Amino acid sequence: MQKRFLTAATALSLVIPAALAGGAEGQQPVGPVTTAQVSNDTDVLFMEVASMSNLTEITTSQLALQKSTNQNVRAYAQQMITEHTRAQAELRALANAKGVRIADKPGADQRLQYNRLTTLSGAAFDAAYKNVQVGGHQMTLDLIETYRSVGKDQQALAYAAKIQPAVARHLEEAKALPGS
Repeated sequence: MQKRFLTAATALSLVIPAALAGGAEGQQPVGPVTTAQVSNDTDVLFMEVASMSNLTEITTSQLALQKSTNQNVRAYAQQMITEHTRAQAELRALANAKGVRIADKPGADQRLQYNRLTTLSGAAFDAAYKNVQVGGHQMTLDLIETYRSVGKDQQALAYAAKIQPAVARHLEEAKALPGS
């Protein structure tokens, strides 16, 4: 349980940039920033990390539809695109209603994973995609469990409770995909 909390706590802490602590001297964030980049509010941080998670599932699964020839991987990828697109739309509507600007792309570490996937093919791609899906869904499940114990916003908590069973199901389905 402690490891799960640390993983989720780490995920929450990853969305707080150096700018929150003052950053490098004289440096200001470049371009539009998300609300999480200038807030330490648990509810905002949850929405930010959940958004990046949804977007990662969508983009890596779009890549899987392009690269994988395995029907099980392709079916799972299509399911991830459909379900995470729906979850992201719901999350974006919730965030907009609260005046929270959430991520419009996966986080840097998630984009690096995507870049690695682009270099693979065949069984190596399928195995790496499986690992990304298992790791991402486990992190998201840990995040939801942690957030549900510390969150305050009732609508964000309801969203977390609603998506938790689907995330747990996605994790189990990802574990059943081909590959190591």
